Amino acid sequence: MNPWTDLLLLSLVVVWIVDVSGWTDTWLGWLSRWLGHTVREVKPFSCSTCMTWWTGIIYLLSTGRFCIPLVAYVAGLAFLAFPISQLFIFTREILLKWTRTK
Repeated sequence: MNPWTDLLLLSLVVVWIVDVSGWTDTWLGWLSRWLGHTVREVKPFSCSTCMTWWTGIIYLLSTGRFCIPLVAYVAGLAFLAFPISQLFIFTREILLKWTRTK
């Protein structure tokens, strides 16, 4: 695949895992119990913007495709992490409402 598509799909997966799936809340709960006090966030792992940025940069470095246009693309995807998250949540709510009415 081309890196533009790979980065878009990678950002969708990261946003889904961090913001929508509940995985972040689960591991922060485990961490809070282990440390004995409440942990609300551990950046970059609990921030979809941060995770999109860093996973994109790591992808570019590991595949040897690090260049300014792709770094700018990763920055744009990181900037759009919150709207992507809201789109996922909106789609989930629409599908839930649609399946409940049938």
